[in-house]
Amino acid sequence: MRIPSVAIKTCNLLEYMKRFKINILYFTVAIFFVCNICLLGCQPGFKEVNFKLYNIDENSPKDPWAKICADLNSDGLQDIIIGGRKGPMVWYKSPTWEKYQITDGGYNTVDGESVDLNGDGFNDVVMGGLFWYENPGVLDSNPNAIWKSHKIADHPTHDVEIADINNDGLLDIITRNQTGFKKKGNTVHIWYQTRQSSWNEKVIDCTDGEGLCCNDIDNDGDPDIIIGGIWFENPGSNQTVSWIEHIYSDWHPAVSVAVSDLNKDGRKDIVLSPSEYAKEYYRISWFEAPKNIQNGIWNEHIIYDSIECVIHSLQIADFNKDKKPDIVYAEMHQGADPDEVVLLLNKNKGSDWVKKILSEQGSHSLELIDFDADKDIDFIGANWSGPFQPVQLWENLLNQKSK
Repeated sequence: MRIPSVAIKTCNLLEYMKRFKINILYFTVAIFFVCNICLLGCQPGFKEVNFKLYNIDENSPKDPWAKICADLNSDGLQDIIIGGRKGPMVWYKSPTWEKYQITDGGYNTVDGESVDLNGDGFNDVVMGGLFWYENPGVLDSNPNAIWKSHKIADHPTHDVEIADINNDGLLDIITRNQTGFKKKGNTVHIWYQTRQSSWNEKVIDCTDGEGLCCNDIDNDGDPDIIIGGIWFENPGSNQTVSWIEHIYSDWHPAVSVAVSDLNKDGRKDIVLSPSEYAKEYYRISWFEAPKNIQNGIWNEHIIYDSIECVIHSLQIADFNKDKKPDIVYAEMHQGADPDEVVLLLNKNKGSDWVKKILSEQGSHSLELIDFDADKDIDFIGANWSGPFQPVQLWENLLNQKSK
């Protein structure tokens, strides 16, 4: 009987392995992993992406809590803004990263945003405390120009968001403090901007905790407010009407929260990670938006069923340009080593994720940026304290051939 050539080759391979004392079990395991890696790379719709890590400032402001990205000098490139815990707040000019000061300090926050708050065509900076810093408008020719400080209120914060809440053409400020560290995070504050350059405050009671996101979750044309386990429905232009509370989960009080359509069904889903404290453990999940957004059940999809509660960074973007939103998160340095910065590539509409570890040095409050305008998403971060606090940039190499 003729033996198939495949069998002959297999027998020869086994003799070869015996001759050179190659362990058959180890060989089989190795072949298994190689085949799986090859299959992963051939998965329909899966696209690999790599990053290059740079330390853009080894001498950052002490305790660089606030990280913000925006085009400050109107040159078409996004710059980086870093606010130290007690100051100073500085900006780095992209892509060479010369450093210039915005203010000595005075704000009181972990967070901030940069938008054109006063409508003059230049991006300003909003910081909890509550202040906004007016872009002088001449940074392209004079990067050391003085920023004017505007105090809104004595109002320490943990989270800051910006949106036109009542669709009047003026940007409003949304804030929340944090529960813990002798602070209370059981209220969300909306600061409505008026035509008289003044601010009207509205307070929404909420559960204790931290974490805040503004997004039009119900797709009705105005931004809603999302925290851990609850989203508040925007009542529209009438500022006196109460915001309607919708519970979508019973969740950890301290969260990082982000919104995107992960499964591409046309509805916006919610991603949550636990943001406090070291040596405590919880899960990372995304919640699938129901067809009935006001009263339907949000199905929870668990990404990790147990992870240390130090994920004070959560961002969503299509990093590999496969038209599926991916997730990037970072563990703070006070967590158990290694302190991972992780990219989760979205496969099969959020049912599977490919994990890429981009650093084991930790980070805090990652922010997305396309610093070189090459149309792929990079991101920045920095540890909030400790001996290792450089401002770091992860450059997406997806479009490197065009650079």
